[in-house]
Amino acid sequence: MKRLFLILMLLLFGIVSAQGTKTVAVKVSNQTQMLNNKEYYVHIVEQGQTVFSIARAYGLKYYDAVIKTDIHLMKVGDTVWLPKNDNSVAAVIANAEAQLATDRVHYIKVDAGQTLYSISREYGLTVDDLVEANPELKHEQLKAGQMLKIPPKKTNSTDSEGRKPMSGDQRTESEQTRAVQPAQPAQSRPAATKPSETKPSETKPTETTAVEAKPSETKPTEAKPVEAKPVSDKPVQANAVNPQESTPDARLPKPVVNPYPFDEVPANFPTTLANYFNFTTTSNFAYQVRDRQSKDKLYVSIVMPLNLDKIEQISTSKFDIEQRGKKEYKVFEFIQFYEGILMALDKLQQQGVNVVLNVVDLSSDSDEDVVKAFNSHNVANSDFIIALLVKKPFNKLAQLAKDNQVFVINPFSSRIDVIKNNPYVVKCMPSIEGTVKGMLDIVARRYKNGNLLVVHSTPKTMSLSEKEYYDEFQRQLELRKDIKYTFFDWAANGKLVSTLKGYSDNVIISIYDQDKNKNTVYATTLLNRLSVLTSNVPVLMTTGNYLNDLPNLDFEQLQHVSYTSVTMGFLDYNNERHRDFIDTYKEKFRTEPNTLYAGVAHDIMLYFCSALWQKGAEFWRNPQQFKAPSGMLFPYSLKQPSSLGGYENQSPDIYQMQNFKLVPLTNSITQ
Repeated sequence: MKRLFLILMLLLFGIVSAQGTKTVAVKVSNQTQMLNNKEYYVHIVEQGQTVFSIARAYGLKYYDAVIKTDIHLMKVGDTVWLPKNDNSVAAVIANAEAQLATDRVHYIKVDAGQTLYSISREYGLTVDDLVEANPELKHEQLKAGQMLKIPPKKTNSTDSEGRKPMSGDQRTESEQTRAVQPAQPAQSRPAATKPSETKPSETKPTETTAVEAKPSETKPTEAKPVEAKPVSDKPVQANAVNPQESTPDARLPKPVVNPYPFDEVPANFPTTLANYFNFTTTSNFAYQVRDRQSKDKLYVSIVMPLNLDKIEQISTSKFDIEQRGKKEYKVFEFIQFYEGILMALDKLQQQGVNVVLNVVDLSSDSDEDVVKAFNSHNVANSDFIIALLVKKPFNKLAQLAKDNQVFVINPFSSRIDVIKNNPYVVKCMPSIEGTVKGMLDIVARRYKNGNLLVVHSTPKTMSLSEKEYYDEFQRQLELRKDIKYTFFDWAANGKLVSTLKGYSDNVIISIYDQDKNKNTVYATTLLNRLSVLTSNVPVLMTTGNYLNDLPNLDFEQLQHVSYTSVTMGFLDYNNERHRDFIDTYKEKFRTEPNTLYAGVAHDIMLYFCSALWQKGAEFWRNPQQFKAPSGMLFPYSLKQPSSLGGYENQSPDIYQMQNFKLVPLTNSITQ
């Protein structure tokens, strides 16, 4: 299993190079070739180059590169085609200009921290070459801001230690790109590991044993894991802060991954349940609550189907990645969920929150296997459980959690029955009650004195979710006195326009939700009918984002109807917090985060770990008194809708189309 996990981590973090362990800089090529009426730059792979480094040199993403093999089996001499576009053309031109600069006399302005040695390495020269071109350096030290003459590169020169100097194209990738990559904000950069203390010849690959990672050091354990804390996979660059302290041959250490063996229980995981705690505040939660297992640590179990027994079926060539949904191994999203948890652990570690992860790979849905996994991994002894499971195994796991009075988090279910008669389940997706209230509040606030039409399918054909929304809208609208409303059956959609013309200041809330094809036809028909009206009729959606998910939908129509929708796990590139998360995720895992899984997992871990660390187990009795921590991506507000059931999130995340962008309308997250 450890071997399988190593394969998984290698695929996730992309740390395997084309050949050899040293990643070298890439010299771009201006040779092009036409393929399928599209022009590509043609690049021949050299020693130590990777798909990531090659694509980056051409100003592109790794998935833009076209290859005919698995990206981790690429070898020297293979061909990589890079599409010729604005980004790649600019990169090729910039590379050509930089090369010309090294072939003629020119001047540079010395930056703070630069040394003669670092400058000589950058321009393929020796220190003697620089002193010869700048005689004054014999009598004064190099200063930031002074102008330095750079002579042409000598073809056969050697450095002061008898080696040929490295040209700009021979430098490591991190050295070559350090000067041009913008610094990431400190809060969004993962904690880095210390550079290796070993000599180059003694450098060994990181072994797949669990580690306890502190902000400043990483120590491997002998056999079983002691604590799974997040560590960054990006090492500190040898001369990123103080170049003069680096040694000429300082080799960067390999990235440290998160080598957690999912088939083992952490050695220090509790073997007995904690006692019930004596709460000091009144609460509507009338059930027993166990204390935290430890004052110094939080113990979190994560149960999800990673299907590690099928890991060898993964292929990571460009073409297979595009077709991966059709492959038998179908848990890429679950892997991103786990990576989102690691993102939160980075932040929690920086805040001094000590978390021990207990990860269980449960791919079976039989009750017997659920019980076996629950017992063999001491899941009952967790401070809380995150269960990313489908309905049947989740229901069994939730019953086991109830029997042991341990809370279990359901990340994605919209079903209200997951918390019914089980007070120890927490449903994170926005509740129907909260969604309906949020939509009606928008109508009352933004469209005062308007006429509301709630559009739905025929009651006899309603899906379960649509029926729940239908009943909840009826219940809340009957209690409100600030909204005029009508329920409109979509079966009579031919009368929609005439119905709207009979009122002024109309607004539509749609709860229509059938299968995907019917939703597509419905959305297109609805927008087309509304387009014939002279007045704007705003449209609010509650049961999904299928309007803006349609590939051929005219965004001008959405803009025209002030399209507003409840979102679930929507990563907003216009939101600074979301951008920081996306940038850090891409830096750490070298791929785009999924719009749902990674962000939701990040928030679950950050929210509940912060709550228990600050409030202790009393949080479970009064979650409303806990203020969501900074850095969360989506709003959270827990409520127990029934005295017999568990908690659900009452805060919907609502966006509206403004200037052809989705802009948040509600946000209860702490800034």
